[in-house]
Amino acid sequence: MTMRTAIRVALAGLLLAACGISDDASPRNIAVADQAQLGIASDRGAGVATGTARVYLLAPEVAGQSQALLAVARDVDETPNALLDALFAGPNDDEVGDQLRTALPIGTTLLSARLQSGVLEVDVSEGLQQLAGQVLVTAVAQIVFTASEVDGVRSVKIKVAGAEQQWPAGNGELQSSPLTIYDYPGLVPSAQPPYPATPTPSQP
Repeated sequence: MTMRTAIRVALAGLLLAACGISDDASPRNIAVADQAQLGIASDRGAGVATGTARVYLLAPEVAGQSQALLAVARDVDETPNALLDALFAGPNDDEVGDQLRTALPIGTTLLSARLQSGVLEVDVSEGLQQLAGQVLVTAVAQIVFTASEVDGVRSVKIKVAGAEQQWPAGNGELQSSPLTIYDYPGLVPSAQPPYPATPTPSQP
């Protein structure tokens, strides 16, 4: 091996070593900007938070406070199909960054929505049946609040793949009659922003 070849081999080795990831001797903090959001259902196809239509997501959790819904904007037609499709798409990337969430399982889809005499009959895929307890209550409330944004909707009846179902109201009791937003008094939409507002500097 010539001297020039040996130098090239040594330089190549140094470059490879520089590109490697070294082991940490002890735990270290990860910058907030580099942290991934874990355990939050989201869909990369979710719409941007603009427009006059509104869907309901879960507000960020606050210690000592009950769970609340939060209305977010979507630039879609204010029709049952468009609103519910936007709801099932989940929070967008910015909303996930602001700790907004959804209780609806990823992959839940709207099969049909039909308004008759003030009752919106919503038929969804079977994913909703995977839920139980408070998570199911919250998921159903998201559908009811979002569907109630449509003009003329007074109550919401939810089916799964065409089959009649009973759903829990806010107190956990199963209900077979159409649901309204008043069945979920504990999930009153939050008026708070999705993240703490910057405090106004006090004047001297």
